[in-house]
Amino acid sequence: MQKNGSTLIIKSLTWARDSHALFDYEAREVSKATLKTGHDSYLFRTGENVMISYDPSDLSNPGSRYLCKIQIIDGFFTVAVVDSIDGNALTRNEFEKIWLCVRSLQPSGGIKGYKLCEGDVIRLGRVKYRVKELKGGTGSKKGPQFSLSDALLGLNVEENSEESDGIAYKLPCRVCLSEVYTPNNPLISPCKCDGTMKYIHLKCLQQCLRSKLATKSSDHIISLSWKKLCCELCMKPYPYKLAVGKEIVELIEIPKPPNQYVILESLKKDKNSSKGLHVVSLYNNNSIKIGRAHDCDLRISDISASRLHAILKYHDRGFYIEDQGSKFGTLIQVKRPIALETNDLLSIQCGRSMLTFTTKKPWNLIPACFRSSASPFELFNSPISPGKIPLLPINTGIPLSINDPQDLLSIAGARPVRPEQYKEHNNLLFQHYQLGLNSSCEDEQGDEQSIEEVEIAELPDDLLDIPMNPSCAAGDKLNKSFS
Repeated sequence: MQKNGSTLIIKSLTWARDSHALFDYEAREVSKATLKTGHDSYLFRTGENVMISYDPSDLSNPGSRYLCKIQIIDGFFTVAVVDSIDGNALTRNEFEKIWLCVRSLQPSGGIKGYKLCEGDVIRLGRVKYRVKELKGGTGSKKGPQFSLSDALLGLNVEENSEESDGIAYKLPCRVCLSEVYTPNNPLISPCKCDGTMKYIHLKCLQQCLRSKLATKSSDHIISLSWKKLCCELCMKPYPYKLAVGKEIVELIEIPKPPNQYVILESLKKDKNSSKGLHVVSLYNNNSIKIGRAHDCDLRISDISASRLHAILKYHDRGFYIEDQGSKFGTLIQVKRPIALETNDLLSIQCGRSMLTFTTKKPWNLIPACFRSSASPFELFNSPISPGKIPLLPINTGIPLSINDPQDLLSIAGARPVRPEQYKEHNNLLFQHYQLGLNSSCEDEQGDEQSIEEVEIAELPDDLLDIPMNPSCAAGDKLNKSFS
């Protein structure tokens, strides 16, 4: 497709070193190029040369990689990732992921940085985090004093597992060796073990898993890390949640402030690496420093992170991440098309290449009041064909790292999403809400079930109809409210 009169100008910088798909903002050895297009086209890199092609089949050099594709959607130049050609999926070494450069964003309403959304993937050097959960405040007034380290102490208090009233079963708990259990603390079989090792109290299992977590805490951040949580005997991985009868129980409860907090999930390249969660509290705090320096609140030990890499701040019920002139930049993964005309001088990173886009419009003698005023802010209300990703604005609370059309429309407030659609689409938002502690792999492909039904030791008939108290099921200390 061709756009009448307008020209897209692309300036590319390619770092000479090919190191972990990084781009060094301080490097002097860079290859520069300026490209122009007014049509649907593809950008690819061969060696250090960035070139443009109007036919995707032109990429015949085995050392070349697709960087991005330029499309004209609803009259706007857009940029998107090239992960398939004519419906055929590309292998991972045939294309580059694309990342939004946070420092290229213009201040919005006087606020610098990118507005974070649940599901967004952040890259700081080689380190990647997924925004797992966000919770803002209800006002600007300071609340009561709160410390995450104190909240963690409440989690670590050992519970008395002895039950005064209970039912004796023929097989004991493998941990406490007690044969007594209650509806609020049943004997369950969460793995493949059999015989005398088959059953374990729910609370005993929760305490065992909690003891495997390595924790670091301060007044504003709690970091939890662990290897894959699995049965030490049969090695079956535990899910994040268990379906115990009619109740859904979380095996590990994370301490959370009353409001104004972010939970970041560490993403690893390989499933055998340690997993991690970081609970970042901005309750009664203006900003959090992220970097390699000792005085940073969220410390990153990787050498690719700058001493002060970025800051995380809370403003007007939104969480923003702002780059602090880091060496390798602060990036947000892009999985949906971005309109370029409304984001002039926007920069995206494709591997070791940085692309900056500028739109040059032709002279127009028609007064502005008579021109079409449609923009990506309005386009999501227009009909879209099934499977087509809608064109939505950036930096407005709609995530960039999600590419499912129905999820995006639902988040944008355009259309409701039917519950069954989550079963039809194996997308990032579904995984973000459902996958658990064993699913922090970078490729977002968890092979463990998020919620798993477990076998319960049979109760007598007079106790079958007694509902389980969720607060007792997860442990009174585990579900403690820190308000």
